[in-house]
Amino acid sequence: MKKIQRAPVEVFNLAFLDIISCAFGAVIMLVLLAKNGTEDTERGPANLSTLVAEVLQAQQSVEELKGALSDKQDELKAAEQKTASVTEQEKNLESSIPRAQKTLQQLQDKASSLRAEIRQATAMLNTPNSTDTPDDDVGGIPTDAEYVVFVIDNSGSMSGGRGWSRVISVVNDIIESHPKMKGFQIMAADGDFMFSSKAGDWLPDSKRFRQMAMQQMPNFTGGKSAPELGILKAINLYKKTKGTTSLYVFGDDYRASDLDAIVRQITSQNQGADGKPVMRIHGIGFSRAQGNAETFAAFMQAVAKRNRGAFVGLNF
Repeated sequence: MKKIQRAPVEVFNLAFLDIISCAFGAVIMLVLLAKNGTEDTERGPANLSTLVAEVLQAQQSVEELKGALSDKQDELKAAEQKTASVTEQEKNLESSIPRAQKTLQQLQDKASSLRAEIRQATAMLNTPNSTDTPDDDVGGIPTDAEYVVFVIDNSGSMSGGRGWSRVISVVNDIIESHPKMKGFQIMAADGDFMFSSKAGDWLPDSKRFRQMAMQQMPNFTGGKSAPELGILKAINLYKKTKGTTSLYVFGDDYRASDLDAIVRQITSQNQGADGKPVMRIHGIGFSRAQGNAETFAAFMQAVAKRNRGAFVGLNF
């Protein structure tokens, strides 16, 4: 029997190489995959925690920025409100200026009217042939006196508020209305002197002493409403003055139990040797919209009528 001749088997042929190559490639692939997987496993969690921390930090920064932004917005609102308030105040001030100017003009007009009223009231001068008693119908106040005494109620009802400036203005106008005046004196209704060192003497009628008196008048306050004390004291101190003397009594209220007795006492003390009044006694009454000036007016009208004087009523 004839043997069949077979081709020799080649162990290391191409197919074997293919298998080997594939196997080797698979091993290499497994190694690479295993390596990559290990790196991802080791690095993944660390990267994630870092990212989470960064996100949280970023969120915290955002919240801080939001808080800072809110504070700035509050500051901006406060600044805007303050600006609006200042602007409103400026508008109010601007609008109040015309009102203040109008009020000032009204006060100036009233002051001018008051001065005109005083000048008109004191315009009637006594002539040598005139009677001792002023004309009740005219109500003029003689201005020929050489010496003038002011007895002024400087209590709270008179000296409080803006009315005191009118009193000062009237005093100044009366002084200026006496062309023959040589001296003057200013007393409180209760008998105190404005210049205590000059009590019983006369202030010379000079520009210096007029200015001193007018400057001191705003502070000459705090007395009480007792004009009979000042009148009687002035009569005792200045009754023997050589020259014509006038006494002006200022007030807005008076309360006494027996007016007739006080009027008689003043009239008796002011009589000279001939039985006639030595000093002319005039009354200047001030009244308010609310107040009681009737008693003072009645008192001073009675005193003035018996002492060659006159009474003038004015409004504050």
